[in-house]
Parts: sequence; C-alpha cells; structure tokens
Amino acid sequence: MVADPYQPNVDRLVTELGCARSSDPMAVASDSSLDAVVVASPDETHPDLAIAALDAGLWVLLEKPIATTLADARRVVDAEVALGVRRIQVGFMREYDPAHVQLREALAEMGRLDAWRSVHRNVNDSPRPVERIVCQSLVHDFHSVHFLTGSRIVEVHGSGGRPIGDAFRHIVAVCRTESGLQAIVEFDDCGFAYEVLVDVLGEHGDAATGAPLRAVRRRNGAVETIIGPDWFAYFAEAYRIQDAAWVASIRAGQAVGPSTWDGFLSQAVVDAVMESFATGRTVSVQTFDTPTIYA
Repeated sequence: MVADPYQPNVDRLVTELGCARSSDPMAVASDSSLDAVVVASPDETHPDLAIAALDAGLWVLLEKPIATTLADARRVVDAEVALGVRRIQVGFMREYDPAHVQLREALAEMGRLDAWRSVHRNVNDSPRPVERIVCQSLVHDFHSVHFLTGSRIVEVHGSGGRPIGDAFRHIVAVCRTESGLQAIVEFDDCGFAYEVLVDVLGEHGDAATGAPLRAVRRRNGAVETIIGPDWFAYFAEAYRIQDAAWVASIRAGQAVGPSTWDGFLSQAVVDAVMESFATGRTVSVQTFDTPTIYA
C-alpha cells in the first residue's frame, strides 16, 4: 500500500508494484494487517507516523531525521522502549555504503583517532535556513562521526558563511567527541555537485573515503570526471543494501542497523548546533543514559 500527496508518485508505484493506494498516510502507518511500513514523508511527520506504526505492531524503516525536535525524537524512543524490543531501523544509509564500511574497517587499525574532516556538498537552487540544513542534512554527518569513530560528539560550535537573508550556503560545525577527537563537519548547500568525503587522521596514519569509480575524460588540454548532482545516485548502492538488510531483518524478527537511539543522539547534536548558532558560543551536547534495548 502506498500513500503520497504527490499523485504521480502514487500512480507510478501502483502501476509498477500492483499495490493498493491510500489518501491517508496515518491510516497506512496504523494498519495492523501490514507487516512493515517505510516512513519517508516530510520530516515533521516522522514521529507520529513511526509511533502509530509501533502501536500497530509493524516493523519500520524510518527516514532520518527521526524528528525535527529533540522532544519529538524522545517520544519515538520512549514508544519503542515501551515495547521492550527494537522495531525501527533508521535510514542512515551511509552505514551500508561500501566506502564508509571500508573506512570504518581501516579506522580500526589506526589506533587513537585525533582529527576528522568531512565535506558534504549538496546541489540546491537556493540556500536553506540553517535549521533545515542542520536537521535535514548535517544530521547524516553527525551520525557518521558516531558510527565511524565509535565516540559520541560532546560539544559543538556552529558557524555560517555570509548569510543570505535567513539562509546560508556554507556552514561549519566544529565538534569534539568524548574520546577527544576534533571533528570538522563542513557543508555546502548550493555546490557544483553532490559529494560526501571523509578524511580521518589517526595515530598510525590517515584514512579517507574514496570517490566512486568514474570514467576520466581527457580533452581540450584538461582532465574531466563527472561527479553529478544527484544524492540518490551517489548512494544508490547503499540504499539497495540498506533496504535488503531491512527486509531480511523483518524475516528474521530482529531489527538491525541504525537504531532509534542513533537518531536521537544525532538529534541532540542538531539541537546543540542550533544553540551555538543562536548564542555564538561552543555548546555542550546533552548526555543521556542508553536504554537497555539499544545497549
């Protein structure tokens, strides 16, 4: 069953998959006759739809962010904790991206990790307000720090480039993790291509994600490589692996991959960055005890 306010999407999926349609996303999320639901709706609708699905006994693939506020993110955590078992996989698909997986394996041999720099370039027609950039896009990068280093971000300082009204094209978050690693997370909202790069300095060397393999063209006295503007194409393999893992987890009856708690911790960093923007100061990230089901 599919529900989407954009009817061409509904028509295409109904034709391709032969599935039923609904005009009410909440009705789909709370339909106990289903096995599972994918929540890929506007960000602010994620908490209520996810909680409804949990109440209906469904498995959930919940797109990031799990909410747009820390309070709403906590509601999703509490609803799942009340079940006593994980039922949600959060769509931090980079955990399944081959380049990120290989980087994590490399970092395991690097000893103490001292410095991180990541660059996340996006292609938008116009800059977005900082809260949308941080909640919609940088939440991925904060989770990457947690996932790849195994160390939580404990303080942040956010700053933007030249403001364009209430929006920014370029922002930087300087973070420090509980292990002492300094992580510089850089974001460009209106760049020339879509690209995600991570470079980590460790005690025994340096490791970085490699760019996807692409053809190299030599002509007119120059060397060219097409990067592309499409975020979905850049991580297409990661999405395929993620979705396959989710389906397999439903059959096995055991949620896998990024958890609701991972989403909650990343949302706590989002809140701290927004406070830093508002105050101009370095801000400590709230700390929380990990519920047993996520330990």
